[in-house]
Amino acid sequence: MKLTRTIFATLAAGALALAGCSSDSADTSPDTSANASPEASGEGLNIVASTSIWGDIASAVVTDQDATITPIISGNTVDPHHFEPAAADLAKAAEADIVVVGGGGYDAWLYEVVDEEKIVHALPLIEHSHDHDHEHDHDHAHSEEHAHDEEHAHYHDAHADHEGHDHGPIEMIDGNEHIWYDTDAVEYVAEEIEAAAKAIDPDIEADAQPVLDRMAAMDEMIKELPAAQVTQSESVADYIIHDSALTDVTPESYRKAILSHTEPAAADLAEFLETLNSEPVDMLIFNPQTATDTATRIRDAAEENDIAIVEIAETPEEGTNFLDYFEDRVNALSEAAKA
Repeated sequence: MKLTRTIFATLAAGALALAGCSSDSADTSPDTSANASPEASGEGLNIVASTSIWGDIASAVVTDQDATITPIISGNTVDPHHFEPAAADLAKAAEADIVVVGGGGYDAWLYEVVDEEKIVHALPLIEHSHDHDHEHDHDHAHSEEHAHDEEHAHYHDAHADHEGHDHGPIEMIDGNEHIWYDTDAVEYVAEEIEAAAKAIDPDIEADAQPVLDRMAAMDEMIKELPAAQVTQSESVADYIIHDSALTDVTPESYRKAILSHTEPAAADLAEFLETLNSEPVDMLIFNPQTATDTATRIRDAAEENDIAIVEIAETPEEGTNFLDYFEDRVNALSEAAKA
């Protein structure tokens, strides 16, 4: 089944100069993919990815020795939600043949300033800003979720089978941008990378099938997760939970605040702590990459109540392949649910 490639991004001529003026630019990391090199040779296919997640997926698909695959964000020391790219980062993307992003506003800092025709993405390329005021505004949260639901509830339309695989329509859960923890989204992006690479060079060594096979195995692992009551410091594992027997009992008001990128109110934190103290909660899924004082207090409460803690980060640590990390985290969820 084929995902309708909804593209809203436009080439912003002044964005490179603006990014170059940013004082908050994070250091970028060298290529971590097996077939990547620090600088594009100018001879092989040049792929730039917003994060090492998409870079690792691209590396699993494009195995041509002349290809260069460069992630802008690598490792888990940077919060991608608030990343400010340097001019050099955007220059890499401008020079790339293919740019791979998650979409949905998560990595708009990259896809809003490059040629839309060379972008491979999982979610629609909507404009979005994470620079919200840190206040608890349920009206804002509701309006944002409503907009997501109306325009992006189903981010795939049916897309063509790949070697007999049939991917059904998948819902974007409450505007949640952590789409790389959805196996169908990973499969879709892998297929699109292969198609884009072969459109540029029909003879290139590129095959999405290994990724599809691995995600099929991951699907089975997720479906076999034992039933358990879970909470999340950030809704990073929504897509795993959705396809499993896990039940998310995170208080709704806290969840809405997190999804709208606002700081949960004191009442929301109190409700979360009460849930951990008095409800049958089996585990806390904790995102260490976006840990705030509020999230740390939640983790402390979980530890005090002997609740299992499973860390699932935005991106893997430096040197860890995302596909391995995804599998490892699902195994960790399974072990915690069995405990």
